[in-house]
Amino acid sequence: MLEQVRIPQYRCRQEARPLVSFCITCKDRLIHLRETLARNLAWHEGDPDVEFVIVNYNSGDELQEWIKDKYGPDLESGRVVHFFNPEPAVFRASHAKNQAFRLARGAILCNLDADNFTGPGFAAYVRRQLQTLDFLSGGTIVNDRIIATNVRGVEGRNVVPRELFWALGGFDEHFSNWGYEDSNLSERMMALGLAGRLIDDEYLSCIDHGDELRTRYFSNKVTGRNTGRAFGSCKDNYEIWLEKKACGHVVCAPDKFGCGTVHRNFAREPLVLGPRS
Repeated sequence: MLEQVRIPQYRCRQEARPLVSFCITCKDRLIHLRETLARNLAWHEGDPDVEFVIVNYNSGDELQEWIKDKYGPDLESGRVVHFFNPEPAVFRASHAKNQAFRLARGAILCNLDADNFTGPGFAAYVRRQLQTLDFLSGGTIVNDRIIATNVRGVEGRNVVPRELFWALGGFDEHFSNWGYEDSNLSERMMALGLAGRLIDDEYLSCIDHGDELRTRYFSNKVTGRNTGRAFGSCKDNYEIWLEKKACGHVVCAPDKFGCGTVHRNFAREPLVLGPRS
């Protein structure tokens, strides 16, 4: 039997125009952000209730300098917020995403991979959808699983109310290799009987690229993506979930995920993300 989870009321259903936080994690993905960030910002130019939260996971590709040079006014207005984590030598996707979601201010949290495009008006779309749904996914929902769509590379588009994300304990940081942490978040919500759906196609597009970029900072270079988790790191992480599910565990550590030290907008003073009391 699954553990009981108290589902809180969602602030996004109580506010007329809830803030939507697009959470982007980057480790040497400036090559993609150069193409996606400007377009995603332009597509939401008329929507004041949007922020783009970038967690720079110790990138070595001049990401900090580029953000500071190109997006000064957006940094000043809070439209773009840059957080630098100086510690990681490798990329831990769940931990990076948990930091971004913790640092975001929005009532609606959306993981947006650095290679993903939102399409025009995506924030307004998710506000409407979460009036009746609990979550949105970039992958197709089939029974109790998230399956890759025809648009490869968008399955990581998770949209969830802030309160629900905290109740679930964020992305599972037990996954040490590439993949599945995004689908797992949705599948944990599905296991609890929560309602979600696939995001409409018009909002799902991305820059196509090979697995060498995905696995650069992971020890296992075989992902098994788009194989139904038949092998590779996706299978390894999926099996961790199956073991947890068999024991009834759906919630990760709700008080101590995404911990670490970051610097907001190039400040010298660190911001410490510790366990939540």
